[in-house]
Formats: sequence, structure tokens, C-alpha cells
Amino acid sequence: MNEEILRTILKRAVTQAKAPGAVACVGRGDQRQFLGATDYRALVPAPEPATADTVYDLASLTKVVATTTAVMLLRDRGVLQLDQPVSAFIPLPGLNNITLRHLLTHTSGLASWYAWHTELSGRLQYVERIAASPPAAPPGTIRTYSDLGFILLARVVEQAAQDTFDAFCKKHIFSPLGMNDTTFNPPEEMRLRCAPTEQSEWRGRMLRGEVHDDNAFAQGGVSGHAGLFSTVEDLERFCHALMDGRILAPETVEEMTRPGQVPYYPWQGLGWWLDPWTSGANGFLPSRTAIGHTGWTGTCIWMDRANKVYAILLSNTCHPDKSNRNNKELRSRFFTPLAAALYPDSTNAHTGLDKLLQDQFENLRGKRLALLSNTAALDQAGRPILETLALSPALQMHYIYSPEHGFGVTSEAGAAVSSQGGKTPVISLYGERKQPSPEELKNIDLFIVDLPDIGARYYTYMATMKDCMAACAANKVPILVLDRPNPIGGAILEGPIAQDYGSPVCCAPIPVRHGMTLGELALYFKRLFFAETSLQVEVSTAENWWRELQFDACALPWAPPSPNIPTPETALMYIGTCLFEGLNMNEGRGTKTPFLVCGAPWLNPVKVLKQVSEEARAGIVLKPVIYIPKSIPGKASNPDYRDSLCQGITFNITDARLARPFTTAVALICAIHQCHPELKWDPVFDILAGGPWLREQIQAGHDTKDIIEHIQGDLAAFDAQRPRLYASLEERARTQG
Repeated sequence: MNEEILRTILKRAVTQAKAPGAVACVGRGDQRQFLGATDYRALVPAPEPATADTVYDLASLTKVVATTTAVMLLRDRGVLQLDQPVSAFIPLPGLNNITLRHLLTHTSGLASWYAWHTELSGRLQYVERIAASPPAAPPGTIRTYSDLGFILLARVVEQAAQDTFDAFCKKHIFSPLGMNDTTFNPPEEMRLRCAPTEQSEWRGRMLRGEVHDDNAFAQGGVSGHAGLFSTVEDLERFCHALMDGRILAPETVEEMTRPGQVPYYPWQGLGWWLDPWTSGANGFLPSRTAIGHTGWTGTCIWMDRANKVYAILLSNTCHPDKSNRNNKELRSRFFTPLAAALYPDSTNAHTGLDKLLQDQFENLRGKRLALLSNTAALDQAGRPILETLALSPALQMHYIYSPEHGFGVTSEAGAAVSSQGGKTPVISLYGERKQPSPEELKNIDLFIVDLPDIGARYYTYMATMKDCMAACAANKVPILVLDRPNPIGGAILEGPIAQDYGSPVCCAPIPVRHGMTLGELALYFKRLFFAETSLQVEVSTAENWWRELQFDACALPWAPPSPNIPTPETALMYIGTCLFEGLNMNEGRGTKTPFLVCGAPWLNPVKVLKQVSEEARAGIVLKPVIYIPKSIPGKASNPDYRDSLCQGITFNITDARLARPFTTAVALICAIHQCHPELKWDPVFDILAGGPWLREQIQAGHDTKDIIEHIQGDLAAFDAQRPRLYASLEERARTQG
């Protein structure tokens, strides 16, 4: 693996995520393959370069490096058992039914966290308050990532070991491994190497060398959920020790990292996350034996135990303030290309465009070509499609056509896009023109389609492709679709089958979340709409992608396919929140998080959320918020309720596998309809929903569960007859085994 490539990956990730800087370490087995730093560890009061020995606030990495390891050490020494109740060590009412295993797997039923730092001091006060607080759910019923559970575990360690938590970790974990720069409450001489976090309003100072987490600070800087500081080299020592079975027995590590311990959440281990694809890490290591964890301040560890690969990324993305805390983007920008470098022959997905490049465009030579695409169509190296095609100067590109938002993906939704002249004209098909003209097509041998669709029926790119297919059918021009993975996966279907489909946002009788790639849609459209024509449709399929995988698992670069779909998370939530465009509400346009928030001046989010069931919230955290939509040229020049204070609800996808955004949105709309006579319905709602049925069901007062169950039969029938170019995990396993 080329060290310079890894250095470039790190630098690019920091730049794209607008992080202050970062330090990274990558290795395989006993061989370190990269150790480097880029940009800055401090920006204020004066810039300081990041260095390999920079000490970072690990935040929630404390949970696995310190707390989980300490608990498992004590278990191996026979001091405690995982199925013991917490009350065996903390004899307080409220803890009798919670076991240590519940705490390690985040299934205790305890809430995620509370801002108790202004009223509590010391761990014992926290422990007493946790024990006295009503649980969010019965133990063992749901997984809720919980800081509170790991605060309790620190106290369990103290009681079981008869030592303070920080002293135990130093004596039995850090010192034996030579982790001399790993500590709680860094001493004064170490603080100059510490990366600062943010200016704390509560503490009135820039935090440097003191824990960022306020609850941990209120416990004296030592807690089971946060508080640990370390360097990248110390964490490298820890990774080696864990993978080699030196700090914990190999069978213990196997137990910690065995999937299926939480039946409904199989990728949660003891402390550790077992799947970088869905854990929120937004990074990819292709082995199913990979484990890892992240930290709020911008830290992350991933280890592939099967291949003895480790990767550590440390940053302080909340510095100098948390307004630009792009943790997910930093991790995605680093780990995705890292996977391609570490596993060049593995399960990294390749698009149809990549396959053309591999074949050196052999099948395109000598043909007169037209292209429907935009600049978000990247190859695996991150090059836009025209740059990739330019690698073969002999290709004869006569026309380029663009969908909504233009070829450069710079125009906001609904805006007419002008065509551009030049040697190869760029012709907009969003506006008055919907199709290539017969005059343009008469001299074309092959019409190429490469559009980064997002898997939602509302998205107009498939309608533009359908219009181009009609023109090609009429003029006997064959079509080649360069396929791409569906970024929200192909295994889950949601929403009613459209009954009315004469609109660009609803152009076919398919579900809202249709589970198909653009290539599969093209084959489906040929069967539905062009069966009696001689239209030829060929699909250059994506490789190493199967239906269960969402974008973060693909090791492909991401470019926003439209101005208001900045992230794959947005694309997934769009399945549900686009429905709010048909109501007198704001759907997040005019904010930094379009489609991840909705609201209106008249909305009472607390009242509404009380009526939304836990089932409808699966994999998605809903919280009240207040925001003001603003005009954002190129994205939302005149959003609903512009410059007005909106009371709203935010959506944070915590588990993409469990998330059902359409169900969540329907549940919210049902609750809003019940709570607010101010709710108004626009005709656009029926267009988006594919007919009046959904609106009529909600207006009639039907329960969300009944509405969704009614849809399921139609979805099963659709699933059985849709095109399937890609295998499921089950099919792959059956074929390979």
C-alpha cells in the first residue's frame, strides 16, 4: 500500500470535511503502513500544526478502550459475571433487573443521556440519579445507545476491583501495554500537546486537556462513557494487543465481537460495534469480522480481525466550535477510499462506468454517442463522468443531455435549466424540452445513461430517462445504462404502488422506495411502456454490490446528486420527508439539513411526538427543534416560511437497517392531522403519494400500523416481479456455499 496515497486520502478527507486537522494510523499485522498528520490541532488562539504525538479527547472511544476492556478483564479474572444484576455492585432500587450484559450491549432500557452537569457533581450523584430515573424501556427489549449505562459500568468496576476507575485502567490496561500517553485528566505537562475542542459557554473557556463532555467533567473528568485522552500510537498499541489476544484472551475477544447477541440488532457486540456499514461510522472495512467505535469529538477506531488490519483516525472536529462538526463526512471521506487502497480486490463496488473504463471503452469505439448524465456521476476514483470518458480521446460524443438541476447539479428543484452551446452541446431536458429531438438522434448510434438516482419514486431522474427511452424507441437508437448501486439499498420496499403516474415526480406504477437501480428501472420501463417497440436496452451492471448494501458499504465516493440531497442519510430520509412538500409545512429546504427536519410556525412538536409510537421511530431519533428557513441561492431561494420561526422535528438516522422513513413520515402526518386543524393539504401530496388513497386514509383517522399493513400485500406482489440484476446476501451465500 502506497504511503503517499494514504497521505493524500487523509489530507483530502480533512479538506472536504472542513475539519481543523487529523492524525491517522493504518497497519496490517505487525507492519505499520501509515502514520501521519495533516493541517492543525488548534486554530485558536493561534494555529498549531497537528503532529503524530498530539493528544486527543477520545470521547466515546472511552467506552471500548477503557470501560469494556476493564469489565471483561474482571470477568476473565472471575471477579464478576456479565449476567449479574447491576444491583450486586450498586445496591440501589431500579437496578435489580439490569445486568452488566445489558449495559455493555446498550439494551438496559436506560435513556441515552441527560444534561445533568449543572445540577450534579461526582459519580455517586450520577449513579443515584440514574437509578432513580424511570427507564425508557424494559431491560432487554430495545437497543438505545446509552452514556448512562457506561457511567454505571465505571462504578461497577470500582466496586468490583476496590479501586478507582482511572487507577484500575492505568494499572491493568494502559501501563502493561506501554500506553504512556493514555490517561484521564492529562497532567499539565501533557496539555500543550492536547488538541483543544470548543469554547465552552458553561465553563467559560476554550477546553484543552480537559474533557469536552460536560457530564464527564461533572464527575471529575473520569467516567465510563467519556474522559479518556490518548495518541494515535497508543491506540495502535491497543489495537495490536486486542487483535493478538494479549490484553484479553482470544476467546474473550471472540465473545465480545460475536454477532447476534442482541437478536433484533445483531451488529451490536459487547461494547463494540460489529458493522462499520451501519453503525454511524460511515466508513467501510469489508470484512464481516471488523469491529470499531467512534467518538463525538471526531475520533474513530476500526479493526478487521480476520485480516489483522487496523485503522485509527483522530480529530477534533468540534474545534473551535461545534457548528461545523462534520464527523460523518470526515470518516466517510477517509475510510471509504482507505478501503479501496486496503482491499483493491475485495467487495468494493464498481459502477457501470468503472467497467467501461476497465474494458478501455472497447464497445464504444467508432460509435456516435449521446449521453444523459450530470457531474455527480463519478467513477471509483472520484472523477466526473466526462473526465473519465476523456481518458479515451477517440470517443465521439455528439450530445450531452442533463436532467433536473442541470449538468453541473447547481440549479434548485423545479428551476428551468438552460442549454449550453459548445463543441459538444449540453442540452437541458428539464424545462420546455423533455426529450432529445429526432434530428439529434438520427445520427446517434448509442444513447448512454449514467445518472446517480437515489431510489425514491419522487426523484425526477428516472422520469427523464423514461422520456429519453421513448425518444430512442421512436428513432430506433439503442440505450446503454451505466448502472450504479442504489444508495439506500435494494432490499426494502416502502410506500404504496402509484396508481396515478403522469408526473415527473411519479412516472411509473412503483412504490415510493422501489429498491431498484437505474438499470433495473430501465428494464422495468421497457417491459411496461415499450414492450411493443424494438427498443434495445443494455445494462452495464455494478459489480460487488448486493441488495442489502447501502451507500456507506460501497467504498464509492459520494457527490450530491442534487443540491438538497447532500448526504446518503438525506437520500434515505427523503423517502418519507418529501411528503411534507404536499403539506403547508417546511421540509427543511432553506436549512443546512434539508429533508432531515420539518416544521411550521403553528406546529407543536412535543404534542405531536407524544403520539408517534416507538415502532414508527425504529432506527430514527426524532427530536423537537426551532429553526428559521433562509433563502439559499442554488438550493432554496424561496423556501416555505422563509425568515419565519418554525417549530419542528429533526430526524437522525441511527440505524439505516431498521429505519423505515416512509412509515415514520406517515406516523408524523397522522399525529399532526389529529393535533392541528391548521394542517392543509396541497394537490402535490396526492401526486407524490401516487393517488389520493394515502391522504384519504389519514384524513379518515386510520392508524399508521393499519395503513402500512395494507400496503404490504401490494409490495410483496411487486417484489416478486421487479427486475433483479443483483443478488441478495442470502443468494450470494447460497451460490458460494
